[in-house]
Formats: sequence, structure tokens, C-alpha cells
Amino acid sequence: MNTSVLYVSIMIVVLFGLIGIYYFYYYLPGKSNISKYQINLLSTETVFDNNYEHSIQITNMVSNRSTLYVPKLGYGLTFAWEMYIPNLGGNDKWENSFNILKPIIVMNDSPQISYHPKKNYLSIIMKYRDNPFYAQFAEIKFDKIKQQKWSKYILVINGRTIQLYIDGILVSAQFLPSLPVIYDINSEIILGQVNNNFLGKIRNLNLYPYPLSFSEIPNI
Repeated sequence: MNTSVLYVSIMIVVLFGLIGIYYFYYYLPGKSNISKYQINLLSTETVFDNNYEHSIQITNMVSNRSTLYVPKLGYGLTFAWEMYIPNLGGNDKWENSFNILKPIIVMNDSPQISYHPKKNYLSIIMKYRDNPFYAQFAEIKFDKIKQQKWSKYILVINGRTIQLYIDGILVSAQFLPSLPVIYDINSEIILGQVNNNFLGKIRNLNLYPYPLSFSEIPNI
């Protein structure tokens, strides 16, 4: 066997070894975590019309542990959902003004995920404390929202890093001045707001009580 053939053979073995390491030590454990810790908040296609508002108690969704957080998987949360945003112009289509934020997913007061119909942007508001005496709020805006089509949104809160994926592509990554305030198992999640909704549709809304890694994103 000549040197070049031996070299190629070694490289193939190394490549398959690396693929095996990735599969068994990163891919499988990540997929297992997704299945194990997924909390389904809304599965069926739901219209967020003027009458819609739904309250969810985390304690009713998590029954096998005393805390929302998962040890050793990082400080943060992940929300994943599919959303259809209609193209509705003019204030006459709305019960309330279309020039204000329409709440979609609110977990106490942090995070708050909303949509602004007139300016067509997604708003993510996070509470944080950079001193012990009072809290501050940071708003992250993403204005390249496609209307009249279903898109998959994934919001990953990973420590100070806030990441937004749309259809599997990272579209925004921003950093807070300090760790965000994220509430624990006694939290209440509110979907929509009566007479102030974005008049679109949501389906397959899931909460993961830890920040999903980049390699886990394609698996949800």
C-alpha cells in the first residue's frame, strides 16, 4: 500500500470517528433532552382573535420536579412556535389601535414576546437588574417579519445572550447588560390579550426550561 492510499484511509477512519463522537456525545443527548424536557403550551392551530386569551400555570405543566430549571443545562429558557401573521392595514381591522404592541407570549413580565402590526416587528422584552435596588427592561426588535406565511420562531435565552431563529436561521443575537430575570415554577404564562391581539395564528408552541444549543435547534 503506497503512502497516499494509507493517508486517505487514515483520514476516512478519523472522519468516521469524529462523526461517531458527535452523534453519540452531542446529537443523541441533545435530542434526548428535547424529548424529556419539552413542555407543550399549545399544539393545535389557534387564532389570536379579539376574544382570545389563555392563562397557563407552570406548576400544572411540570409535575416531576420542584423547579422549572434543569441542572447543568444552563441558565435560561427556550420558546419555539409556528406563527402566521396576516397583512392587515388600517385601524378599522382592529378592536384596539394597530399602532401598539400586541402581546403573544408573556411570562409574568419577563420575557414578553409581542408583535407590532403597523411597524411589522417582533418585540422581545427582558427584565434585568444591573443594581440591587431596581429592575430595568431591555427591548429587542426584529423588523424583517414575513407576513402571510407560516414561519417557525425559536427564542433562546442563554444567560445574557438572547437569540432569535426564524425557520432555522439565526437572525438576531444580542447581549443584556446583566443576567435576565426569569421566573421559576410558580410562573404564569399568558397567551394573547383580549381586545389587543395580533389577529394571526399560532401552533406547536413549546417551552424548554433550558437554553437549547445550536446543535439542538434543527431537532425541534
